[in-house]
Amino acid sequence: MTIDIIFRLAGIGIIVAVITQLLKQTGRDEIALLVTIAGLVIALMTAINVISTLFDSVKRIFTFY
Repeated sequence: MTIDIIFRLAGIGIIVAVITQLLKQTGRDEIALLVTIAGLVIALMTAINVISTLFDSVKRIFTFY
């Protein structure tokens, strides 16, 4: 596993934070909340792929069926 996934998650977090702050300053709190939730879902989907790969590796190492 590379450090690429950490940079990807950090990038998603930074982009979501900037967009959320811009929307809150313009008074669009509802849209800012939706952007935050969408960013969270994208980050979780990315993390789920990594966790799935980890579980497959552990399963292969210990040969559990």
